[in-house]
Amino acid sequence: MIAIVSGKGSPGGTTSLAALAAAWPAPVLLADCDPAGGDLALGWLGHWVVNGFLRTDVGVLSHFIATRHATAGDPGSLIEHVQAAPPARHVGLLAGLSTPGQHTAVGTAGWTRLTVALAAFKTVAGHPADALVDLGRFSSATPWPVLLAADLVLVAVRPTQRHVLAARPVLAELAERILPQRLGLAVCATTPAGTREVRVALGREAAVEVPMAARTAAVFSDGIDGGTPPHRSPLLRTARRVARRLHGTYHTYTPSEPRIPATAAPFHLLPGGAR
Repeated sequence: MIAIVSGKGSPGGTTSLAALAAAWPAPVLLADCDPAGGDLALGWLGHWVVNGFLRTDVGVLSHFIATRHATAGDPGSLIEHVQAAPPARHVGLLAGLSTPGQHTAVGTAGWTRLTVALAAFKTVAGHPADALVDLGRFSSATPWPVLLAADLVLVAVRPTQRHVLAARPVLAELAERILPQRLGLAVCATTPAGTREVRVALGREAAVEVPMAARTAAVFSDGIDGGTPPHRSPLLRTARRVARRLHGTYHTYTPSEPRIPATAAPFHLLPGGAR
């Protein structure tokens, strides 16, 4: 499970996470856990919401309602609230909250149940499925159960003074509760020189670097071209390299567990109710 969070100024964390999901080399769960309200369904996948293929009321909130009487998280409870992303059929979307006020209804108990389900989510064959989690802008409402359970927490930042300064207090607060090896940077809309400057300024390694590519970024942020990115885009080529590296780093295999093919299978191969 990889979570991304940002400071002030919308540095591009949601856009970068959507690009990583589209480039992921295996079935992946893209979970919109921004307590202020989700942008993944309305942005990248907005075309499919408008035409009725995707529902914004199926996701984090519907999972909370369905499990509100449960005393513990159940990985099997999650699949009925996940929908396949039409532009990338290997991606399952857990749509986010519609309004900030819904976060209060979910509460710590709801986020904890969801975290257990995210962390233990498996394919129909019983193999673990990766989860990419968007937490939006870091605030007092950010669900700590997700942060503490993630294998890697990334702070999104652009190579600008404003975004670097906004990232510093976020990193400082996260560092109080998250081990150094589990905390890194996602440098967005960057160049090699820009990434070096951010690393020096913040004293952290960049686990993710996403280059500036306005047209492709607009696909993932605003859903242009139906949310289908151009395959030869520099941004998507970089996202594929990063996705393969992250998948290889955080996936371990036993002799009895076959490796997932390089070409990702459709998300509907995951358990029973996936849409």
